[in-house]
Amino acid sequence: MLFSIIVPVYNARDYICKCVDSLLLQTFEDIEIILVDDGSTDDSPKICDEYAVRDSRVRVIHKTNGGLSDARNAGLAEARGEYIMFVDSDDFIEPDACEGFAQLARGGYDIMIGEAISEGGFCRLGHIAPDTDRVYTGREYLKEAHKQSKAPMAAWLNIYRRELLSENKLEFRYGILHEDEQFTPRAFLAAGSVVVTGIPFYHYVIRNGSITQKKDKRKNAADMYVICCELENIYSKIDDRELKDLLLDSLCAKYMSLFCRGGLCRYGREYWHKDIVKRNARLPRTRKKAFLYGISPRLYCFVNNLFGKTRG
Repeated sequence: MLFSIIVPVYNARDYICKCVDSLLLQTFEDIEIILVDDGSTDDSPKICDEYAVRDSRVRVIHKTNGGLSDARNAGLAEARGEYIMFVDSDDFIEPDACEGFAQLARGGYDIMIGEAISEGGFCRLGHIAPDTDRVYTGREYLKEAHKQSKAPMAAWLNIYRRELLSENKLEFRYGILHEDEQFTPRAFLAAGSVVVTGIPFYHYVIRNGSITQKKDKRKNAADMYVICCELENIYSKIDDRELKDLLLDSLCAKYMSLFCRGGLCRYGREYWHKDIVKRNARLPRTRKKAFLYGISPRLYCFVNNLFGKTRG
């Protein structure tokens, strides 16, 4: 079996059918679909079971609620395919997605990178220019992607060789938001071969009320700080100075960006974390922002928002 497609499901009755139908309609059929019911309280478990009865390629895991990371990990533990795909239950994929990646899978790459189309809103998802004739190491890819500021961390943009994940004990961290920010760079650091396909296969649906659209970002900020600390420890041990600086700088930039977007100034100093910002700002532009942030996070947000409105 070539592909295991893991779909975490939680109270998804309004959109799970569109998602699973897009998987069953794949023009390439050597796949398994693992639906992980994460303790849903609506009709989702029944819908998942009905799909399993209809098509032998569908398997269902019912478990107590543990969140997105826990559901993905449960699917990983049961996956049998050579490659792993992650699809969120409110998204869907192109009917020829697996067929396109199947042709490239003959190369045995650790990670194949695809592209996504945002539905219902705008989301910047672009990678570096596709070139299937060039094979990067994971570190080479991370360096080039960060140099071009084109390094989206969404786990569902990539197709992973299952042995890469199992051999390196790569799982999603339990109980946090922004779990992809913690998982994806670790996967690339472990990868020996990466190809940028340019295949637009994934439809990312932006819904009002989703976790990423919530206005209260305090949980996001707390989890992002934990992720930054964990990745800082990993990145600091990288012997490639340029790559290390790029990755550490990205942590600083992401936290400051979340700080502004979430209006975290109004929630108190426990979200300021000046030290991690100061330590990891490496590039000139980020260091200027970090300097202002160090003087006053409130002033930084005011200037950042003013500059953004002026540019807009």
